[in-house]
Amino acid sequence: MTESAEFREAFVAFRAMPYPDYPALEELRDWNSVLLDLDGHIAGYATQVYDGRLEAARVPETDALVRKLGSLRRDLEEIRPRQDEDAALLDEYRRYTAALDRLVRALAS
Repeated sequence: MTESAEFREAFVAFRAMPYPDYPALEELRDWNSVLLDLDGHIAGYATQVYDGRLEAARVPETDALVRKLGSLRRDLEEIRPRQDEDAALLDEYRRYTAALDRLVRALAS
């Protein structure tokens, strides 16, 4: 089965994004560790779908992944920067999680 054009575009856009730098802000480091786990989980399945080794419909619990990522994105908005570098990194994480959100939603549809 050929996956949707939206999924393929979301995957290519996501893969083109570098993972944001490791944060100095402790609260953001804790948040980052959760993102790393979720990112690896989603990216692993998405890569298999993109390569044609797995149908998107067979990816388990995509709705739960959408919810987890939504919760993670809301948690990111609660983190307050202490320095300009923190604020810039928060913006990078927002862009990265938006691309990951687009990918997982395309995977789920």
